[in-house]
Amino acid sequence: MPQHTSNAKEAALLAVGRTVANFQRLEHSLKLAARLRPLDGAISKIRRDVERTAERAATMTLGQAIQAWLTTIDGETVVAPNTPDLFEVTMQMTFSLGIDADSVSAHGGALKSLLEIRNNLIHKDLALFQWDSADECDRLKAKLERVIEDIRVQKEFVDSIVIAANSMLLEHAKIAEAEILSQLGIAEKATHDA
Repeated sequence: MPQHTSNAKEAALLAVGRTVANFQRLEHSLKLAARLRPLDGAISKIRRDVERTAERAATMTLGQAIQAWLTTIDGETVVAPNTPDLFEVTMQMTFSLGIDADSVSAHGGALKSLLEIRNNLIHKDLALFQWDSADECDRLKAKLERVIEDIRVQKEFVDSIVIAANSMLLEHAKIAEAEILSQLGIAEKATHDA
């Protein structure tokens, strides 16, 4: 095998490795994002639902994670059922993005396109690839560099939403906890002083 072909093949294989790794990172981000689901019911039910959602998300394929995420950003609403037990705290929380339908559609289309590219690459293209052709290797490397950039753009979008959602929930929880502890401190002091 000529040196140029050997170098081109090595560069193409490295690009394949980087692409697969980036697809895995995107899949992981989408699995985290798929956990942002509407919740409703008694606190005990919500806890179980959160645990089940996390377990399900961990075993999702890339295609399943994409579908779950797209369902989430469609802004699925939950209809609150009748309260089965008046003595158990119930709550409802939904998740929706303030993004126009065209942006959601473009994001969904980009994710589905990446899924198709990944499936074709893994299940067909690599098996039929002409590794002895330097030109083919150079074309594959260039194509995969564009795919890696597309993955990066979609991953950054998903990650920014997951980080923002988690940050807002944590901030709200910290503020609420501080206020409750402050009120308890005041109540305890008033009880102690009386």
